[in-house]
Amino acid sequence: MRESSKAPLNESLMRQAYEQLQAGQFKDAADTFSASLALGPQRAEALRGRGLAHLQLKHWALAAEDFSAAKALAPEEVDSWVDLGVSLAMDRQIYPAIEVFESLLKQHPACVRGRVELGLLYIHLGAIPKGREQLQQALTQRPTAEQQQLIESVLSQQDQLDKKRLYRPDFEALHRQQRESVFRQFLTTLRHLFKPISTTTASHRDQSRKARHAP
Repeated sequence: MRESSKAPLNESLMRQAYEQLQAGQFKDAADTFSASLALGPQRAEALRGRGLAHLQLKHWALAAEDFSAAKALAPEEVDSWVDLGVSLAMDRQIYPAIEVFESLLKQHPACVRGRVELGLLYIHLGAIPKGREQLQQALTQRPTAEQQQLIESVLSQQDQLDKKRLYRPDFEALHRQQRESVFRQFLTTLRHLFKPISTTTASHRDQSRKARHAP
């Protein structure tokens, strides 16, 4: 097919894909974006559109792949960065997601959406002071009404939790423990740290009793 004839078809496919995306036809939208991309050249808007479809279908890895490619083609488009971070986080790749948001904010410090997502991830990990810092800074950067409501709600919930909180995980220590699955390591660490003292003590007593009665 000649390049001159590809362009109108490509534009038609892009319009159709966006209409399908808006109508909630996410599988069809992903397929149509793929058809557009197959005609070439690679376009950031088509990659991001397909990434959004994959995100809605909960195909986290495919979404992250598309957003990463879109970010490489158009690094000035902050939405691709944010959606990449969200996809990674949903795929339980928490620390890679944090790295994406931190890199984004170094280059685009005024990106409120990225700062909010980073703050929420920090709080999810138990790094409450870092999370608060990001959310409070986002409040000074003219967030939308919806973003402001979310930030204030999260901070209010944390105020209530802080009154009862006896222990906070060491964020840096958890980061050093990252191996193949950061999220799995994080949950395992939390279960170990929050094991009731009485359970641990009882376990030691059982072991000692068995040792005394051993032949």
